[in-house]
Amino acid sequence: MMKVVYGLMINSGDADEMLWDHGVWETEEAAKEYIENEMSSVTGIWVGELKVNDSIPEAAEDPSEVMIECDLCAVEYNREDVNTDDYDERVCINCEPGYKETMNIA
Repeated sequence: MMKVVYGLMINSGDADEMLWDHGVWETEEAAKEYIENEMSSVTGIWVGELKVNDSIPEAAEDPSEVMIECDLCAVEYNREDVNTDDYDERVCINCEPGYKETMNIA
């Protein structure tokens, strides 16, 4: 999937080059605003359109992934890091060794 972003361009004499150290913007207006606010004293810079291969889909993170709070330490963890099956309480991977010792669980 190709994605369009905008970067700052300058002509180095041989070709147009992007000023990579200043970053990229999702909109042309945001890049132009950056030039106006941060680089107003510099001439010869313009906004250029860049097409990049964005291999990460829009929803790379699953927003439905629910965090679970450990009943012992009250810290929220990913579902995979909390044992909800083997005990009456929700026990995280950090509390589980101590929990097993105090409960005499082998």
